[in-house]
Amino acid sequence: MPAVSQSLIGTYNDKYIVRLFVIMEVPSLKIVILAGGKGTRSWPRSNDDLPKQFLPFLSKQTLIQETVNRFRDFVPASRLFIALPRHYLPLLKEQLPDFPPNQLIVEPMQKDTAACIALTVFHFLQIMDDEPVAFVPSDQFIADKEAFLAAVSAAADVAMLPDAIVTLGVRPDRAETGFGYLLTAPDSDAGEASSVSGIRRVARFLEKPDEEKARQFMNEPDIFWNSGILICRPENMARCIQSFEPAIWNLLSQNPSNPDTAYAGMPRLSIDYAVLEKAKTIYCLPVNCGWDDIGSWGSLLRHLPSDPNGNVTHGEVDLMKAAGNLVFVDNKKAVIIGVNDLIVASTLNGLLICPKSEEPRLKKWLSAAK
Repeated sequence: MPAVSQSLIGTYNDKYIVRLFVIMEVPSLKIVILAGGKGTRSWPRSNDDLPKQFLPFLSKQTLIQETVNRFRDFVPASRLFIALPRHYLPLLKEQLPDFPPNQLIVEPMQKDTAACIALTVFHFLQIMDDEPVAFVPSDQFIADKEAFLAAVSAAADVAMLPDAIVTLGVRPDRAETGFGYLLTAPDSDAGEASSVSGIRRVARFLEKPDEEKARQFMNEPDIFWNSGILICRPENMARCIQSFEPAIWNLLSQNPSNPDTAYAGMPRLSIDYAVLEKAKTIYCLPVNCGWDDIGSWGSLLRHLPSDPNGNVTHGEVDLMKAAGNLVFVDNKKAVIIGVNDLIVASTLNGLLICPKSEEPRLKKWLSAAK
């Protein structure tokens, strides 16, 4: 069980101390990087054959490479895993050729995060490993790695409590309509977990809001963005899945050596809907680490440099009487005249033109267009 120093967690900016703490005190924690998304929100650059986690966005490294490197000094190499669908294995082997095959959790097909997390905890329980697991998406930006890793360490301590599942929460700094939110109870309601500074019990998961409600959420001290990062013991997660979605667990337990058969009958559910919105012992640890969800077109506007008119461009682009646009082209020259606040993306896979305000609903629109 990781021994978390409460005073240490409060000193996120002391990078030397936090880094020493992180390396020395969490040898039993496992990291599972979730790399199964389709990357719909960054279509047409991202597609089913080359999803966003295997693309570079803010550096020369791809998102999956950045995520793996973030954890290399945090846990022993033997405790770092990647969960992904079978058809992404060639991409992974190309980008991370030295990653051990026995540390891959391979899904037969994409069935969303509930099935993936169930398969992962089932695997660990089969080999009698019930130490805490941190499930982390492969498409996130972390500005302050030391603060982030210190929070994951603290969350692993809370995850040792009976039935506890911990998520990292992020204080909203804008009226974001593309994220889910967490409503938390005051610190005093955290019970046994209150020994970790800042921990809160999750009262309710809130759906992605409209802009007006998102602005209200910014002023509520008990509401946080749902980062999608979970820390738990496999046994605790397995118990919840058995209680709330028994069909998923039964399919795995009845086909322990045949995940293809198990997956064929599984529903497509997110872990939020399948478990977290129903469980009573979900905790939120707020973290201030410069977190963001990367891979959508809107995220590039927040992180890439813009011209004096607020335009962000990639490729051969000429803009005239245009402001606040994101223009991404990789196959031809683009001339943009007299328009504001658009996303224009042109690749060999297709052409996207939409107002920035519709970007949070891009997945819905693309689904309707098929």
